[in-house]
Amino acid sequence: MYRLRTGCQWDAIPREFGSGSTCYRRFAEWTEQGVFEKLHAEMLHYCHLERGIDWDWASLDGAIVKAPKGGISRAPIPPVVGKAAKTSRSDR
Repeated sequence: MYRLRTGCQWDAIPREFGSGSTCYRRFAEWTEQGVFEKLHAEMLHYCHLERGIDWDWASLDGAIVKAPKGGISRAPIPPVVGKAAKTSRSDR
């Protein structure tokens, strides 16, 4: 949970939680076993019982970040050099 909350690298996890590689292996095992999906469902159920959840309304938040290694573009990128700007009739 610490890594999910902070976004740190696996090897930057405090030693009190164990080694980064052990934490990663456990995370991968729990993900494969559906532990986080079950936990999410249980938390939704608890919140619904305690305060109710308006299932007719939802919101989604996200962030867009630059890919660290740039990625691969499928579209050709047109060159900028060599194109003259169009002028209006009043500029002539």
